[in-house]
Amino acid sequence: MYRPIPFSLPLAAFLACLPLSAAQAQVTSNLDDLPQAKTAPSAKKPAPTTHPAGHAVQKSAAKTPAPVAAAGASSPAEPVRSTPAHTTVPGVPPAPPPPVVLPPPFVPVQIHPPVPPAEVTAVADAASHTAPLPDGGMRVLFPSGSEALNADSLKALQDYGTELSHHPEQRVVLMAYAALPGDDVSMPRRIALARALAVRSIFIHAGVATTRLYPRALGRPDAGDTAPADRLDVVIETNPTDTPASSANGMP
Repeated sequence: MYRPIPFSLPLAAFLACLPLSAAQAQVTSNLDDLPQAKTAPSAKKPAPTTHPAGHAVQKSAAKTPAPVAAAGASSPAEPVRSTPAHTTVPGVPPAPPPPVVLPPPFVPVQIHPPVPPAEVTAVADAASHTAPLPDGGMRVLFPSGSEALNADSLKALQDYGTELSHHPEQRVVLMAYAALPGDDVSMPRRIALARALAVRSIFIHAGVATTRLYPRALGRPDAGDTAPADRLDVVIETNPTDTPASSANGMP
């Protein structure tokens, strides 16, 4: 900005000629004329809360000073111990809760009877025959690699199943074996299973309950088994009876 220099020089010369006291007075008067910063208004104090009885209640802003330790004693601050919380043990109910009763379905559910197995038909040229076993059992010999039965073997098994239907206290175990050349283990068991299911079907149609029949496909016989390899042994067992359990001292 352009300022005229001739006016400022006479002013400086004039001030230099003035005595020191006058210069100080001039500076002081000039400082007094400067605008002063406005002080911020002090925060208003909250109005005291009036008690219902008419007394004014004011909260003290000063905190209670901590106790001063005795002179010469320096001890670490002790941790604040909290009071342990007591847990209440729930009471034991006097009786167990009642069992949950499931409501019946809201729609009628159709119940289907069990489907009986397919009937076994006789094969005219099947080389099969039956033979009795001790303890009321029966042995059925099959042709190698097949579960086919001829008419005579089928008739003998049907008569035997009819007799078993009159003894519901007995259970029937069908132990089937099969042998094939080679070391295959899976195929002999499959053939043995087919033979056990065929005899089981004959007994079911003769009136024996399915819960009494236990087919077991054993497959290839053991090395020390001297009986014919392609066979099925009908083993009769008696259902175990419930006996009262005895205590440690031998008393019931």
